[in-house]
Amino acid sequence: MKTYFTVLQSVYKKDNPIFLYQSLQSIAENTVQPYSVVLVKDGILNHELESVISEWQSKLPLKVVGYEKNQGLAYALNYGLQFVETELVARMDSDDICFSDRFEKQIAQFEVDSSIEILGGGIEEFYIEENGTEFRRVRLYPKWTDSKSRTLYRGTPVAHPTLMMRTALLKEFGYSESTKCNEDIDLWFRLLAVGHRIKTLQEPILHFRLTDGTFRRRSVSKALDEYSIYTKSLRHFNGMTKNDIIPLMRLAARFLPGSLNKKAYLSQKRQKLFKENLMNIKSLNNQVFMKNGHIFEAVIQFEENGIQMIKAVQLDSKSKCIVEVPASEVELFRTSESVDVSLEVKG
Repeated sequence: MKTYFTVLQSVYKKDNPIFLYQSLQSIAENTVQPYSVVLVKDGILNHELESVISEWQSKLPLKVVGYEKNQGLAYALNYGLQFVETELVARMDSDDICFSDRFEKQIAQFEVDSSIEILGGGIEEFYIEENGTEFRRVRLYPKWTDSKSRTLYRGTPVAHPTLMMRTALLKEFGYSESTKCNEDIDLWFRLLAVGHRIKTLQEPILHFRLTDGTFRRRSVSKALDEYSIYTKSLRHFNGMTKNDIIPLMRLAARFLPGSLNKKAYLSQKRQKLFKENLMNIKSLNNQVFMKNGHIFEAVIQFEENGIQMIKAVQLDSKSKCIVEVPASEVELFRTSESVDVSLEVKG
């Protein structure tokens, strides 16, 4: 993988040092390594967190920056962006755990489709009770989102910690520091409003940790601000519609006490937010193509939004990344038999 990227994280004094250790470890164990990890200290940290950071400075390309007074996540990310020098930037929080092939799968998408600007992925939510009982659930997001997508009424189009994005675009838009912890939702709507599209991989790439603090942070103030962002943006996109009731229902649920909010969240059965209908599917047997120095085996050709697309498997990849690329951008070559390529991959 030739494309360089930076991981952008923030940490502050109330973060759990064990969770931070696990998060940094998951970066170090990825099949493709970042050019750098910009870690922003959002205020003065305690000894335990400093010890974790010190330990990982010899194992990761950490660039530790920060300031003395806690300013919040949006400010921290904007501050950290000035130290990102790569074409792409990946987000994750200090308690998230990447799948070992997260970065490899995301980079593969950018390398085969230059039109992608904003890319997320699915998450595996997990919550561990005090008695050790674990709750786990995979949550997927819409494959493509634009300003007219109906799925916007149902919730955020991308999980912020799974974000990989073109750095220049993120620096151009930045995070709003006046959105009461809704800086990610505000960013998505501002991007969509001027015509950008968001893509997400239809598979989990990150373990998303739920704690009791997750539900306590769902304050009424945050919920009202989120509702305001949703309604103003959606009415700007589509005017008033019957779907306006959906954000209102989500707002009402946020008024539940933290314990009930948690119970409701963990017990509900969530289905995929969006199902892709592949039109005019054509099987592609024993055909390969090269792109950006990588070899792919074509699987199917299908139509998406009037464009012929090819779904393919990257053969020179440890995790056999699945990619989609416009058919017009590649030239297929037929092989005499099924392709079985095994190449050593160097990060």
